[in-house]
Amino acid sequence: MEKSFTQLLTSNNPADEHQIPDIRAAILDAQRQLFSLDQRLAELELIDNVVDADGWDTATVLQIRDEELARVLRLQSVLSPFRRLPPEILAVIFSFALPGEKGVPMDANSPFWRFSQVCRVWRNVVCEGMQQIWSSIEIDCMKVERTNLTSTLLELALQRSGTRSLSIRFCFSARNRMDVLSQKEEKCWNLLTNESFRWKELELNHIPIVVLGSLSAAVKSRMPLLRRLVIENVPMSHTLDTPSTAEAFEIAPQLEHFTLSGYFRPSRFQLPWSQLTSYSGSFRDIRDFLIVLACANNLVTCDVFLRNYNAGFIVDHPNIRTLRMRGAMEGLSRLRLPFLQTLLLDELIIQDLSIISAFLRRTPSVSSLEVHIPHEIRGGDLMGVLMDFLSACRLISSLALMGEVDVMSVCSLLNVSEARLLIPRLRDLSLSIWSTTNEELLESLGAMIESRCHRAGWGEDVVCVPLASLTLQGLRVPDVMLQRLKPLEEVLGLKVTVKA
Repeated sequence: MEKSFTQLLTSNNPADEHQIPDIRAAILDAQRQLFSLDQRLAELELIDNVVDADGWDTATVLQIRDEELARVLRLQSVLSPFRRLPPEILAVIFSFALPGEKGVPMDANSPFWRFSQVCRVWRNVVCEGMQQIWSSIEIDCMKVERTNLTSTLLELALQRSGTRSLSIRFCFSARNRMDVLSQKEEKCWNLLTNESFRWKELELNHIPIVVLGSLSAAVKSRMPLLRRLVIENVPMSHTLDTPSTAEAFEIAPQLEHFTLSGYFRPSRFQLPWSQLTSYSGSFRDIRDFLIVLACANNLVTCDVFLRNYNAGFIVDHPNIRTLRMRGAMEGLSRLRLPFLQTLLLDELIIQDLSIISAFLRRTPSVSSLEVHIPHEIRGGDLMGVLMDFLSACRLISSLALMGEVDVMSVCSLLNVSEARLLIPRLRDLSLSIWSTTNEELLESLGAMIESRCHRAGWGEDVVCVPLASLTLQGLRVPDVMLQRLKPLEEVLGLKVTVKA
């Protein structure tokens, strides 16, 4: 009977309709055998003899019982619903084995590579039905230095990706200080440069400056699809013939985004700067940042970390709509961004609020502001600084105050009274909440919300926009606070959101 479905025991193919009755009959027969063996074991326990009348001992019965149990499990697996999943669903399940959005790792120990070794069905799904997955490739030479399979796996991945555009993440070994690639790195890098005409996204981590300079001969004018270029953690070069410029990416007709960090200044890159719409990078000198702004005159989004500040000329940029900045906030004083809409500022100190206030007053186009103060503010004229800051936010409609912010003082200042109305256009407010709170803070928060929702009109020339949403962020927002805000949410139409 089992001959009709023997091949199913060594594959993951689903059973046909005419095979299912035979499989169920075989399972029933094996279960009867198990029941019979269990009875024989019970009889052996009752008699004093080690061997029964048929010459069977306990060890023999146990061995046969284990074999029958394994047979039952194999037969039951043939009827598993998992075998009937369509290839499209299997592909989705397999994709969850990938680490985030980095792509397929060129590491034989990755579960994704093992899927193709289970059976023919799974291999067909992985190798032929998931070309979009194979077109996203990650090589981390610091993690797989002990294996020599990296280049072999890369060749397979490139073959399985078909003709799709490629997203590459290549992390070079950071241990070599002489800018010389290992044999494995060089072989993988050559395989990738041969496919540069398919690059859509390229992320290079710890790439030696010498390699960066020599890249031009291999890929220049051969990157028609490249849209996103990320070069991070460029190490300091210890060779005497360090190239002065990187010309490889000078011709990339679709390049839109560039990220740079490390020991290679952006001014040394020959790029189609005027094409870029977004830039992200870390600057050791603010002058490099200003040079980028001057060259990339069509930037819309900019994310920068400034390590220092130097006084000097001012740069006007008419197109930037979103700016995220960390580090030396004094750099804001050298920027004129007349159409900036969203401003995100991280790692602030109390003195930075005065700089931000001055920037907001001469940049009335900003409507969304997020500031993060990682350390508790103490000493000085805190209320005075906050008052000046919130006064400068008069045209802000979305405000997020994250980190160690004095929520009590903020609520007190935002409370609308006959004599004071700060940020009249405010509709969306986000605050960081500590894990512990007190009744006074609850009342202050509730009173602020009610005052801003009930005073739709404040004067003839100024209108107070009702607060529409409140977002509380913290490791644990106290339940008593949520209970206090629930009635306000229902009565005032306020949307309250809690984020961990």
